[in-house]
Amino acid sequence: MKLKEITPLKKQLVKFTLIGLLAVSVDFLCYFILLNLLPEKLFQTIGNEAVSKSISFMCGMTVTYFLNKFWTWKKKDRSKKRVVKFVILYGVALLINVSTNSALLYILHQYRNLVDLPFKYFIAFVGASGLSAFVSFMGQKFWVFKTSNTVIVVN
Repeated sequence: MKLKEITPLKKQLVKFTLIGLLAVSVDFLCYFILLNLLPEKLFQTIGNEAVSKSISFMCGMTVTYFLNKFWTWKKKDRSKKRVVKFVILYGVALLINVSTNSALLYILHQYRNLVDLPFKYFIAFVGASGLSAFVSFMGQKFWVFKTSNTVIVVN
């Protein structure tokens, strides 16, 4: 298959995925560092895991915005409306990411059959990242960076 034969959607998915891998790497690195740097009982009402995940997610979000804006979606303008939409989208994605991460950690720590499972934090991280990545791609493609010729095909 020649590069010119690849559909624009597939090109966008590949670019989004590559940028996503970089952003997830930044997210994971920040998450790991924060989990190990923050004192264990720093926050009384919110666990350190949720605080660490929130901050690390925002670090990955920054990488995602700038690289996707210029490379994946090829937008050169300085639209404040687009930035607001992106922040709203990633606010929703952040809630999905942190709540999924927290729910998976709860399940992995509470259920007898899963207590001895290794890499609990990594498993929760991957699950949360996968779900929020899906929401983020759809939101960016069809809302934040939507072009007038974007068509949704339903089979």
